[in-house]
Amino acid sequence: SSESFVEKCFCNRWAFSLKRAMEDENFEHNFRLAIQSVPKEDYEKSMCFRFRDDQIATLVSRLFLRQASKRFTGAKWEEIEFNRTQKGKPYLVTPSGYNFGLNTSHQGDLTVFASNCTSEVGVDVMRLDMSRGDKTADEYINSMAKSASVDELKNMRCQPTEQMKMTIFYRYWCLKEAVLKATGQGIVDDLSRYDFRIDTNDRYKQGNFLTSTTLLVDNEFQPKWVFEESFVDVNHVAATCRTKNLPKSCTLYCDSDANKMFFSKVNFDFLLDGSCILNPLPGNGIDAYNNFLQKPKKN
Repeated sequence: SSESFVEKCFCNRWAFSLKRAMEDENFEHNFRLAIQSVPKEDYEKSMCFRFRDDQIATLVSRLFLRQASKRFTGAKWEEIEFNRTQKGKPYLVTPSGYNFGLNTSHQGDLTVFASNCTSEVGVDVMRLDMSRGDKTADEYINSMAKSASVDELKNMRCQPTEQMKMTIFYRYWCLKEAVLKATGQGIVDDLSRYDFRIDTNDRYKQGNFLTSTTLLVDNEFQPKWVFEESFVDVNHVAATCRTKNLPKSCTLYCDSDANKMFFSKVNFDFLLDGSCILNPLPGNGIDAYNNFLQKPKKN
């Protein structure tokens, strides 16, 4: 009955490693099944990418949305339908009457997913060891300075090592992306208006889960949002932005201190659980798979 779904908590944090998926001995089978288990337009969009990484990450993002919606609503794989806002944020159309939020992000080796008991949720992931060309951390930060507030710039520049400077830069970047995705705004002209205040007593390192960061927009405190920050693995950091106010059916509502929602790693078996063919391809997708193998890897 629909009644049993009302009491459910919809909050999840999942992460998918592209490298691990591609090294799996069942990768060809999984890939060919995956490209046929999404609607034709999702498949076609994923095929447009020049790099393998982007193609898989896009495919995985679509599978995340469908798998989550199937689990949350009890609907069949083929019954689920999505639409997108003008700014491109996905939302569930069928089955109707649900108010959970879903969001995905990908960079480096990871595609991540966050869902929430309210419709406003945004997630962003960043790879820490990205190439900066020949720029030092200071040069890189200076080139991106217009996206940061005075306080943020000071915080980045005063770090003792190159690596720490860049880690703080990516930390702020994740936070900004996450809130813009939660509000559904997408891209804004002036990111420096979004001024994040970090509690320096909270160590930002692998194994820690932080919710102490606050946001000012145009110098005004924004009490509506909670920012969850963690390392998904040694090379990737993520930020999730969600509303502070949650329905009573939400597990996080009861005791936010106890619920450190780290990202759990999932694979194709999880993503394709209960799936069915929505986009049958000739030869069971063999040409699409060979086409994929011809593409270069990003890194």
